[in-house]
Amino acid sequence: MDFKKEFLKYVKYWPLFLICLIISLVAAYYYLEAVSPSYETSALINIDKEKERDSQIITATNTQKDKEVGLEEEKMMITSNNFLAQIVTDLKLNINYYEKGYLQNKFIDDIPFIVKAARSNDSLPQKGYDVQVVSEGFLVRDQTTEKQYLLHGYKTSRVITGLPFTIELTEKAKSEVGSYINKEYVVTIEPTATAVNNLKATLEIESFDSPNNNLVLSYRGINPELSTKILKKIIESLDKNIVVNKQKSFSKSIAYLNERIAIFAKQKDSIQSVKESYLRDNNIYVLDQFITAKTSKKSTTAANSALNERQIYLTKLAINDIRRSNSTSALGTDYNLESPSVNQMLISYNSSLMESELLLQRAQKNNPAYLSLMAQLKGRKQAILNALGDYLNYLNQTNAVNRTEKNIAASAAKSIPTKDKVLGNINNNLSLKEETYLSLLQKREEMLLNGAVLESNLRILDSPQTNYSDTFPKRKTFMLGGVLFGFILAFGIVYLMLQMDSTIHSEEDFLGELADVPFLGTIPKVDDNEKLDNSANSRSVIAEATRTLFSNISYLLPNKDEKKGNVVLFCSSVQGEGKSFCAFHNAITISNLNKKVLLIGADLRNPQLHDYFNKDKDVPGLTSFLSNRSEDWKSSLVKEGSFSENLDVLLSGEIPPNPTQLLTNSNFELLIEEAKSLYDFIIIDSAPLQFVSDTFNFSALADVTVYITRADYSDKKTLTYLNNFIKKGQLKNVGIAINGMSRNMGYGYDNAYTYKDQKEKKPWFKKA
Repeated sequence: MDFKKEFLKYVKYWPLFLICLIISLVAAYYYLEAVSPSYETSALINIDKEKERDSQIITATNTQKDKEVGLEEEKMMITSNNFLAQIVTDLKLNINYYEKGYLQNKFIDDIPFIVKAARSNDSLPQKGYDVQVVSEGFLVRDQTTEKQYLLHGYKTSRVITGLPFTIELTEKAKSEVGSYINKEYVVTIEPTATAVNNLKATLEIESFDSPNNNLVLSYRGINPELSTKILKKIIESLDKNIVVNKQKSFSKSIAYLNERIAIFAKQKDSIQSVKESYLRDNNIYVLDQFITAKTSKKSTTAANSALNERQIYLTKLAINDIRRSNSTSALGTDYNLESPSVNQMLISYNSSLMESELLLQRAQKNNPAYLSLMAQLKGRKQAILNALGDYLNYLNQTNAVNRTEKNIAASAAKSIPTKDKVLGNINNNLSLKEETYLSLLQKREEMLLNGAVLESNLRILDSPQTNYSDTFPKRKTFMLGGVLFGFILAFGIVYLMLQMDSTIHSEEDFLGELADVPFLGTIPKVDDNEKLDNSANSRSVIAEATRTLFSNISYLLPNKDEKKGNVVLFCSSVQGEGKSFCAFHNAITISNLNKKVLLIGADLRNPQLHDYFNKDKDVPGLTSFLSNRSEDWKSSLVKEGSFSENLDVLLSGEIPPNPTQLLTNSNFELLIEEAKSLYDFIIIDSAPLQFVSDTFNFSALADVTVYITRADYSDKKTLTYLNNFIKKGQLKNVGIAINGMSRNMGYGYDNAYTYKDQKEKKPWFKKA
């Protein structure tokens, strides 16, 4: 992209940029003068959330304690409708006073009257009233209905039908009423809901949760004193609400604690009763002693049962031994029987047996004493067996009793874990209830102590202060914005103009469908005093441009074997594109190169060449020869030595009624053929192509066709027509030139040769 070229497109509209800039700056200045500036008032408060934790019934975990408690609840409270509605009511924010201005009403502090709502604030209409202090009282005009009310007197406390308020002078204004006469004021009233929304829109709350739980309250308004009052009132109301909420929370917490304490007391007593019943039903006085007794009894019964079974075994062994022994054998005494009588009988039997043996040594076996003794031994042995049998029966009975006692003791011992578990659950449940009960009692005492002195945890770190340097709108910023807006506005207008502009401006417009058509050059826009400045020694921009144009045309001329003049046809699409001007200057330029040139005015409908030679439009010319071949066209030539001695001009002559018929006969072709032998170049100025077909009647006679367009004038649609003419063969060997090109479009016209040692210094935006 050629940035310089794009820049120059906009630079040429510099007057528009200047106008938009001036308008924007003037509008910004008057707006700043008419609008009341707004200021930001802010306050910083701290809300210590740690104090609230002390009064909580349930303490948080360590993780929750470490985490900072946010201030969302307080922010929601401040922005709630009920909270702000109270602020609006207390400060009467739904009634506002202004001094009437041209663009915007200005807020002023010195209001000579007071307006009081005559109905509920919620039912007030949203309206504006013009109030004027007059000699009779107050003149009030409803801005909506245009209805006027004249309130007589300066203390009109009565309600007027149609007005939702009463009005009276302030004490200060009553002493100097004359200074307020005929001054105009504006009073706006609105319902509470609207005032709350307006207050909420201008109130900003920003929190800093870490580390100190700070809140920044900001309010932007045109009255710093009122802004300060609003913030102070918000802080005061917030402080009161915090205390009220704490009192409500304290009352609810104490009631809840009392309720829970009563419930836990009943549950504790119920569990204690269950424990007592369980101990009583299971004969448990002390669980440890119960366990010891049952375990000891189990061991004892097991030992007794084992000992008894051993005695049974020994008794049966003794009986078997005694039954197998003969009458002369001694009985055993080491059976370890726990029956003293049986043991004594065994010992006595063995003693008697020893006596029988001693007796047998002194006597024979048939000795009566010996026989009597043996009979006694036999009886004793039977008595021993009978005693052992009785003892064995006793042992069997005892064994059955021991087995029963052993089973009972074992069963009792097995039930110990179950009873211990049940009793443990009862004790755990009872312990939990007792701990919770004691904790609730302790918490209630703590809350009663804390509730004795309830205070707010809100602290004011910075009282409401107004930052007078932070105003809106900022004058410098607004004025810079005005400058920027002016440039943007002008740029937008120019951009739309360029986008909507369909005219030809430069060679780039020919790219595309006419890319193969040679571009011959440009003719600059010249003033009237430069229009005819084209002599052989001229160094004017028009002379240099036409020389360049002819040089480019020369490359299109076909090579000819015979020495005949070249025919160059100048044409355009519509009138006013400067084809006659270009044909005129090219004829002069070529003739100044020592070439014999014939300039023919072939535009029979609207001829223009005669103006360049100060000739009358009706002088004889081309039409005379076309209408009558016998006429000598050379007699109608105009010799203009003031431009060049080598230039002859054949003007169009009188405007005929039938130009197309004249141009279609063979006379014009004969004229051209004859002129070729007399002149080096024949320059033809033809009629516009888009409106009439005159030019197409002789276009085939041209060696080169120069199609003239005009910068900022010719429509780009004409290029489509030209392309169609070329494709159809209606025009041949076509080259395009642009006429009327602005000198600041980058084609170097301002840097034309001056034949000095040094070029003239040009502004930076005109340099090539």
